[in-house]
Amino acid sequence: MTFKSLRVTLLAGVAMAATAGPAVADLLPTPVTLIPVPPDQANVQPGQAFTSFDISFADPVLSLAGTGNIFIADRSNASVDIFSGSSLTFLGRAIGFAGQTGNNNTSGADGVLTVTSGGVTTLYAGDGNSTLKVFNVTTTATTASATMQANIATGSPSLFRVDEMAFSPQSNQVLAANNAATPAFGSLFSTSSGHPPVALIGTPPPGNQITIPGQPAAGGLEQPVWNPQTITNGPSFWISVPQLTAVATNPGGVAQISTTGAVLQTKDFGNSTLFPGISPSGGCSPSGLAVSASGNMLVGCNHAGTQAVLLDKNGNFLKIVGAGALGGTDEIWYDPKTDKFYVTGGPGGSTPGTRFFDVVDVNGNILQTVTVPTTTSAHSITVNPFNGDVWVPIAANAAGCPLGCIAVFTPVPAPIVGAGLPGLILACGGLLALARRRRRTA
Repeated sequence: MTFKSLRVTLLAGVAMAATAGPAVADLLPTPVTLIPVPPDQANVQPGQAFTSFDISFADPVLSLAGTGNIFIADRSNASVDIFSGSSLTFLGRAIGFAGQTGNNNTSGADGVLTVTSGGVTTLYAGDGNSTLKVFNVTTTATTASATMQANIATGSPSLFRVDEMAFSPQSNQVLAANNAATPAFGSLFSTSSGHPPVALIGTPPPGNQITIPGQPAAGGLEQPVWNPQTITNGPSFWISVPQLTAVATNPGGVAQISTTGAVLQTKDFGNSTLFPGISPSGGCSPSGLAVSASGNMLVGCNHAGTQAVLLDKNGNFLKIVGAGALGGTDEIWYDPKTDKFYVTGGPGGSTPGTRFFDVVDVNGNILQTVTVPTTTSAHSITVNPFNGDVWVPIAANAAGCPLGCIAVFTPVPAPIVGAGLPGLILACGGLLALARRRRRTA
């Protein structure tokens, strides 16, 4: 941000402070910090550009580098990239993945999560050859690459990717989805307080593979979560299911899975009595799923221009969110600091110039829409829980980062509208801090 643009923004703040009305939440301005993604020798893309990626994940525990680190599945560099959430700098990589193969089902890295406890940070990442890779990333800030500790096959006969996953601190288990397999299935892995040793649970595959009853062979499985607030059947895993029955127009739903791998129940969005107002003709196809501190869950619809669905902690319908506005969603993130959901996608799906992500409160109200008109890669997002920064990977060929980058949106405190001078001071202080931070980053 230049001083000229800062002056213009401050003048806008004066006008807002002089306007009567209620207080306004923190805003995510369009100007962002762009972090380049350095190429690795495994990158074979033209110009070694950052062109393909998958899940983003913010570690919620303080690390050696300051605030929790940010982890991004980088298929272009056949790695999981690790960034500092405080200095906004690249730290290192977990390497050894399939990379960008030209087939989404065999590319990797894919799903990503971390568990930090006892001063140790463990990274779990799915790969395109149906394996779960486990790394120690505790000291990545001082070493070039992370240490792989396990490479576990899930037994998929198609050798398609292990994708999104969730961790249960109650049972010390990881649930990972093989969403491209036919049929799609989930796998449970045991851990030691979230760390190695890590082992596939159950009898040899396919006997231990978790499938959804009635789902068609090519139905897929998407983002899972662990919900400790669920009362019906107790704390459980929940997972987005793009299609729950063999009927082609079925809009999908969610499934509840126990720590023993049993499918406890399914919530079919095609039931108009239980889920009124959901678009017909397959009009949801759940993909993203996130759980709030209260246990409410937001389900993102992958179909463009449809909606998101807000559920309570037991998977019951609460409301349609953004009917006709949300859609084309992939990853959804919940940030406990702000108590908000961050929803990727747009009414045009991946069409340039449409919404890039929305900020949604836990009651299903859209608070802000953020657009990045030059990108078509609206599907990966995470939020640093220590400062509210929103991290969004941007593929190459976008203006401002021709070789690809990570865009970081830093919240700016909005003025307390109607508060006059105090509101203006609040707004100006936040903007000046933002300007100083960007100068330091540059």
